Amino acid sequence: MSNPPRSTLLLAALLLASCDADKPGANAPQNAAAQPAKTGGTADKAEPAGEGKTKVIEGAPPGSDERYALQIDAPEAKAGQEAKVTVRVVPKDPWHMNLDFPTSLKLEAPAGITLANADMKKADAAKLDEKSCEFDVKFTPAAAGESRFTGKFKFAVCQDEACSPVTQDVEFKVAVK
Repeated sequence: MSNPPRSTLLLAALLLASCDADKPGANAPQNAAAQPAKTGGTADKAEPAGEGKTKVIEGAPPGSDERYALQIDAPEAKAGQEAKVTVRVVPKDPWHMNLDFPTSLKLEAPAGITLANADMKKADAAKLDEKSCEFDVKFTPAAAGESRFTGKFKFAVCQDEACSPVTQDVEFKVAVK
């Protein structure tokens, strides 16, 4: 029996990687020293974003190239006033957003925080095209202090040979004055 062509092996490896993308540890970073800490579950944990900063979390399954960057813009907020945090995923070449995937962002806020929409679907995205997906998380804090949000961002990135569904843990902190 002869060996299969290299293109067949590459396609099989990509399909296997996309099938394994939602298994525990599938999105584990390859260089743990340069990446955020992991939580249990199916994706990397986002390190808390500082006041007015963007935190970038890289994601890639073992043995593959990086697929996307997760960015969280978490500016300072004021008690009693509506504020906004932007959660964005940007695919890296040759990957692009899968516009047919049921993309969603589900968040949990701490006590004293009212979320305008805790369970956002694709139609709620501030931006969704092949280059990125962006959700604006609107919330109103009741009192001053540091507020920690957690949740799950579900999306899929694709390239010509394969698609890869992702469930990314999201965590960020907002300083409330």
